[in-house]
Amino acid sequence: MRKTFDAELQELNYEMIDMAAAAEDAIDVVTESLSSADDAAAKNAMEMTRHMDEMERDIENRCLRLLLQQQPVARDLRTISAALKMVTDLQRIGDQCANIAEISLLLTGQKQTSALAHIRTMSQKAGVMVKRAIFSYVNRDTEAAQAVIALDDEIDALFRTIKAELVELIVENRQEADQAIDLIIIAKYLERIADHGVNIAQWAIFCVTGEILG
Repeated sequence: MRKTFDAELQELNYEMIDMAAAAEDAIDVVTESLSSADDAAAKNAMEMTRHMDEMERDIENRCLRLLLQQQPVARDLRTISAALKMVTDLQRIGDQCANIAEISLLLTGQKQTSALAHIRTMSQKAGVMVKRAIFSYVNRDTEAAQAVIALDDEIDALFRTIKAELVELIVENRQEADQAIDLIIIAKYLERIADHGVNIAQWAIFCVTGEILG
């Protein structure tokens, strides 16, 4: 019985890794759509996030089966409970990627701004945070989780830089105000994605220690 349960837990780990990878890929693709003004990339990102909705349902169903069909001990219960929380964060990351993709379609053909370089950096860091957060969960690595939480300060600093640059752009050139506002919204979505990465890292720590951070 325990071997079967452990095998199910391992499958849960694999599914969580796959969904985190999908989230990271969606972040990468949506960043490409911003950098290249590529409609196809934006639409691809939106399709990827729809697939993440299916992954969320599969993981939730597995977690519920484990809770109902088995009798998990405290440690296992923390693992399953954390997965249920994390999958919600991953799904919301997918939603935010879809929102960014929709905005990027509006930016097609518009002038590129220097703020995009910071946005690309921001998206790369956010993707790393999500990947490392899931790694910390799968490997029960609290140090890795703490490192993810520490990265959030860098994301917040980048957001402030982007916002300041774009506000200055609006003041200097009202004709570019609409685009600047769209980019601020995109940066805000990326900040939220990073926040979800922090949430995942905090749940990874909960798996090991039973302590709820935040």
